[in-house]
Amino acid sequence: MHRKIICLLALLLIGQSSCKKFLDVKPLDKLSGNAFLQTKEDVENNLWDTYGLLRDKLGSCPFLPNAGDVRSGMMAEAPETKDRNYVHFVSQNDLATFIALRGNDGLYHWGELTKWQGFYKVIQAANNLYYELGVRKIGGATDAQIKGFKAEAVFLRCISYWLMIRVWGDVPYFTDAYHIDPLPREKMVTVAKNCLDDLMKVKDDLPWTYNNAAYVGVRATKGALLTLIMELDAWNAGFDKANAKKYFQQSVDVGTELVNSKQYDLLQLSEYRQLFQGRTKESLFEIAQNSNYNEIIRYNTFSDLVLHFPYKRPVATHQWSYSYYRASFLTMLFPPGLPDGRVQAWFDENMFADNGDFQYLKFINVYAITDQEDYNPDGNVIIFRYADALLLLAEALAEVGGRDDEAMAKMNLVRQRALASPVTGVTGDELKEAIFAERARELMGEGHYYFDLLRTGRIFSAKWCYYPLTQLQFDQGGWTWPLDASVQNQNPFIQLNTFWLK
Repeated sequence: MHRKIICLLALLLIGQSSCKKFLDVKPLDKLSGNAFLQTKEDVENNLWDTYGLLRDKLGSCPFLPNAGDVRSGMMAEAPETKDRNYVHFVSQNDLATFIALRGNDGLYHWGELTKWQGFYKVIQAANNLYYELGVRKIGGATDAQIKGFKAEAVFLRCISYWLMIRVWGDVPYFTDAYHIDPLPREKMVTVAKNCLDDLMKVKDDLPWTYNNAAYVGVRATKGALLTLIMELDAWNAGFDKANAKKYFQQSVDVGTELVNSKQYDLLQLSEYRQLFQGRTKESLFEIAQNSNYNEIIRYNTFSDLVLHFPYKRPVATHQWSYSYYRASFLTMLFPPGLPDGRVQAWFDENMFADNGDFQYLKFINVYAITDQEDYNPDGNVIIFRYADALLLLAEALAEVGGRDDEAMAKMNLVRQRALASPVTGVTGDELKEAIFAERARELMGEGHYYFDLLRTGRIFSAKWCYYPLTQLQFDQGGWTWPLDASVQNQNPFIQLNTFWLK
């Protein structure tokens, strides 16, 4: 017991431990919260700290907009501006040049897109908490609450692995507390399988929602966990094709459970901006922002790329958007003459401008009041929402076979909310294409599109990817991001993503 306490205290001393250097994870106080976790409040504080670590990593640079949207090439750099030349490099998959030129940028911290250490802080903290909850008596907490806290720890660990494998592919994998041994990179399909197994074990231990409104959306629920299962199933189905039907069937099962719970719903299109204000009935998991409390994920919001005055100020420096969606892409998604309320809600008269006059108004919420302020809209960053889950379920239903009508019905729930005509009478590949297009429309700018291209194989299609990869580039890892050499610290087993070392 004395040795355990001494080890625990040592892990809390900044800079004193070398046990996690192979991941470059400093043993910050946040990783363990209250060293002795004596009460329910201690555990709550620990969990909030761990959610904060995830927020810190996702806010460390423009992570989701670039990894999930810009890289598809369906966005282009506005000709009127030169401040966002990364759009040019990222969209053409010229990441080596991009990192060489902008990796040490002190404003945007682009180098964070080549480092996974921040996610391992979340994983280590989650593993530590899970372990401590199994060996400690927590005052004021019921057995059900302890199970819920442990399920939250599993969710935080698994969402971190999910975010990492989509960006870097194979990653070191561990679930033990206070991990000390250097590890090689594990195959990403195996990492996803392990996460799926762990999530299925605890899926019934989280509530569907919280009575405390401050927790809604920003703390894991059963709906968020089930959606993460569906995301992992969809990812593995694309890379482990021999078992694709099994993954899709599991996605059908948990997605049906989520829908049948009737705990979540789609907002009306007229209420859409409430979604990004946060904590709505459509939200499943989100990262909160609030400019009133100086809680802004600066430059990590998609709106930074696609808004100008009067939604971005001051007027002298924001006369144009930095980037725009290509008109050819928007015409394919929103064919002129076909009804779709999202066109009126999200775009203005310059929808097809193909220059900096373009604006994408989806995320407009609270913005600067005076001409001296330079803020992006402070809406929350949505990771999972009910529309995403419905479309994942529709995709899985279309893939398992014999359930095309059900797949169309789930997709049409999203289209009905968008005031768009329902899709009818399509089957097979045509239906799968329609569902993919609906995800592209509905989730534009929310960090999903490039990863949907990867897992569905549409990364090779010039229809869906402006600069498609060749099969050889894909096989060599050209779809991943480069890794910074710092990930090799104290770990002789780590190999960098070799495609980017040429």
